[in-house]
Amino acid sequence: MKKTILHAIILLWIAGFISGESHAQGQPVLSAPLHNSTGYVRNPSFTWQAFTNGYSYDIQLATDANFTNIIASRTNLYITRFVPVSTLPAGNVYWRVKAKDEAGADVSNWSDTFTHTVAIPPRTYTIPPHATLQAIKDTMRKAIMNTPAILAFTADSTYELDGGFTGLFAIDTANINDLIIEGNNANILIKNHPHIGFMRIQNSNRVTVRRLKVDWDPLPHSLLDVISVNNTDSTALNVNVRLRKVNGQTSPFYPAIYNNPSFTDHWSWSYLIDTTDPGSLKKIDNGAVGIVPADVTPLACKDTPVYNIYHPGSKSGKYFVVGDVLSIVARDNVGPLMSTRNCVDFVCDSIINYTSPIGCYYSYDGSDMKILNCQSVLKDASRFVSANADGVHCRANAIGPWVENSTFIGNADDGVALYNKGIFVKSKVSNTTLLVTNNEFMNLKKGHIFRIYTPKTGKIVGSNFTVDTVFLQSGSYRVQFSPAIPANDYDSLVDIGLTDLQQNVQLYNASLRNERFMISNNRFTVRARGSIIRSAKGVVEGNQYYSCSSPAISLYNEAALWYNGLYSRDIWITNNDIRNSGFDNLGADAGSINVRINKIDSAGPNNYFVDNMSPSSLDHANIRIFNNTIRNFSQHGISLFNAANCTIKNNVFISDMPGFYRTGTHYGIYINTTYGTSIISNNFTGDTRTPMTQIQRVNDTGTTVVP
Repeated sequence: MKKTILHAIILLWIAGFISGESHAQGQPVLSAPLHNSTGYVRNPSFTWQAFTNGYSYDIQLATDANFTNIIASRTNLYITRFVPVSTLPAGNVYWRVKAKDEAGADVSNWSDTFTHTVAIPPRTYTIPPHATLQAIKDTMRKAIMNTPAILAFTADSTYELDGGFTGLFAIDTANINDLIIEGNNANILIKNHPHIGFMRIQNSNRVTVRRLKVDWDPLPHSLLDVISVNNTDSTALNVNVRLRKVNGQTSPFYPAIYNNPSFTDHWSWSYLIDTTDPGSLKKIDNGAVGIVPADVTPLACKDTPVYNIYHPGSKSGKYFVVGDVLSIVARDNVGPLMSTRNCVDFVCDSIINYTSPIGCYYSYDGSDMKILNCQSVLKDASRFVSANADGVHCRANAIGPWVENSTFIGNADDGVALYNKGIFVKSKVSNTTLLVTNNEFMNLKKGHIFRIYTPKTGKIVGSNFTVDTVFLQSGSYRVQFSPAIPANDYDSLVDIGLTDLQQNVQLYNASLRNERFMISNNRFTVRARGSIIRSAKGVVEGNQYYSCSSPAISLYNEAALWYNGLYSRDIWITNNDIRNSGFDNLGADAGSINVRINKIDSAGPNNYFVDNMSPSSLDHANIRIFNNTIRNFSQHGISLFNAANCTIKNNVFISDMPGFYRTGTHYGIYINTTYGTSIISNNFTGDTRTPMTQIQRVNDTGTTVVP
């Protein structure tokens, strides 16, 4: 009897081994779309619950229950979310997920199979060729009143929008569900109003905008040739500039920078660009020049507008030489390309913009924005700047953006920015009750989790606090929470109710921090950072960061000015190609991949503060920096500060230039104030520059270094 049972067990084991079947136990639990659901979004988000011991996941989508016709798939997903970058076909979609361990072995069976039906909206409303803005709005109103619907532009038609605007957007609407705006590769041209953004949508769900090309005439930025430089006074910028010509606009020249209110009333800042590296800045440490319209004097000229720019008190003159090109962006009190507020599942697919008065894709207080196959690019050889600000900008989203197969070249600010804002504490009521400022950044609700941050010290109170109640009291919000703030921490909260907000104790909502974001297979060449992230459970993979003036990938808070924060956890930074980035003043003492927690320090009179590294915080955690290639880093290759339990593994460092963009110490990997860092199998042989210390360690504990 015993031999028979043993024989049966051996046969079962052999059968499983030969067939390759997994003997893992359990399976992931799928979340959304629900089984047997129907939806109109052609790029839906597929989500599931985290699986015990699951390090990554594979997902398959098919048109049949046997998965013989796979229409989309992904392996080694580090987050519990997937968005197909190509539109799904109409009809039934079958999907399943399995979990794997860090070595890539299965730790689960395939999940149960869910079925989701992709439906086509039953009604289509077509916008006639060359329709006016009012006609577009009228047709859009009909579509919105009869959703689910498609609002279709006529294929390849051009729509010139000139006048009839209300506020800062050509199209400004709200309260939409299940609408597809199908551009059919139509061209949108906003005429004679360079401060007007294209579209804002609020309080809406499941809206898609796709296949549009958008431009402005005149442009919301200007380009000028530097034709003479006067450096006799080192305390003033004194240059003569000549307006450059531009193709395809009503005027043959870029916008005039004098006696031109549509431009000068929105003037923001300026910077020098690199015409040999389109989209990038001149390789200097000054990323912006603070000139203003009052500094401009027109000079007599015959054919081309020429101006003198004299800015007293500026030390920027040393950066200017004859032949430079100066860019001035007009981004104050303007509208972006696309802006959303309180929108869930907003898809932008295959949109091309050649400029924008500010940034491209904005999501405030929403969730699940998708930027797929989009391009913010230079239209032709006469252009060197695209949008005047960020490519993707998400504040306080529950689920972060999915940004894939997109291009951001020539943006005048960060490529992708993920964050939420500090909520200022006005007074302490008790160790379980605080009064906070009533403004648009106060987004705490019952059940939300927050952290407490003190800018002067850079300290983040150790506990998570859960909101129990929130209500208005005498113009402020009264927030009651649990557990109680520990006595020592409570006593240390003395910087509250300050009129100088830079120094004020702040709450950060940890429930609305853009979790499960994906930044994959994009190209970034921008002024400032390629991606700046304050989030959790997200991925930055397979991107090209070429000639970003600031560090390519940054995980840090901006304490001194913007109150953007706070820290990042469970982030994968993998397989990115980073080149020639971090050369401006934000690259000082920073890596091409740069992780740190900042506090504020005084840098002079008039309460002027700057960001400096926190001396003790270890609040970044579980950052995995794998398999990246970093070419010609400017000061450090990878900087990891204020972090616990992180891994820097299999990164390659290369140089094809003799020196460094930035002076000072140069380290391949620099860790400071860390715990439990693993530095494994990084390759420095391709970077031949000297001097260079490959690995610099300061104030670190529990570090493992494997050559």
